[in-house]
Amino acid sequence: MAIKRIGVDMDDFRLDTKSAFRQAADLRFGRVEFATVAGELSPSALSKSGRRHLARLAAGSGLQIEALVADMPGLQFDDPKTVQERVDRTCLVMELAADLCVPTVTAHVGKLFDESASSPSQLVTAALHQIGEVADATGVTYAIRPTADSGEQLAEVLKTVLCPGVGIGLDPASMVMHGVDPFSMFDHMADKITVAFARDGTVGSAERAGTETPLGEGDVDMLGALSRLDDADYARGIILRRTASANPIEDLRNDRRKLEAMLAMA
Repeated sequence: MAIKRIGVDMDDFRLDTKSAFRQAADLRFGRVEFATVAGELSPSALSKSGRRHLARLAAGSGLQIEALVADMPGLQFDDPKTVQERVDRTCLVMELAADLCVPTVTAHVGKLFDESASSPSQLVTAALHQIGEVADATGVTYAIRPTADSGEQLAEVLKTVLCPGVGIGLDPASMVMHGVDPFSMFDHMADKITVAFARDGTVGSAERAGTETPLGEGDVDMLGALSRLDDADYARGIILRRTASANPIEDLRNDRRKLEAMLAMA
């Protein structure tokens, strides 16, 4: 796995856009992702010329935009009052990704199964199907980042949605911190992983999530996950995350070195 495949979420730097691009380049990351649901990088804020400028800014920094992030905590797919707004706003991000030639939009989507049923939520799967149709039309993949749902459950969701453009954004730490085995993803749908994340954390549960740690100091078998990704012929970027760091720049620098060593062994 080439070192240039290592990316970073620019929002973890907690800097403005230009400074974050510069910092990512200074730390020798090859790829980036960033949030696009609000502020200066939202679809409504970026005109056609603004989108061209953003693409040039990334390229001029020697960075490839691996993914756009469309997390919307206040708008839930399983809430009849907010689901359509989330779908509509997500589709705008998908169109922005297409304009920027970015292959993936990724987001947490919450629980995919009804609490009182053993089947996928009809409301959630209908919403994902709408997004999937836009994904298929634009060529951009919508990658679900799972937390408390197992690989078997996610496979059932994607079978129900029936859209090739809906895939998986694998963050093993997020699953471990919610008491779910991330390796179940490889057993059921390794071919649907379209973006992967490197992060570490302690084991948690659905009721009480674990905590994020420096890479290599938690309970995530990151080397094992990288090896399984390699076995599945995963060829896209590995996005490093540090969402709860008091010193994100230094911690991301250290974690990148650790990730380089892991990739050399995987």
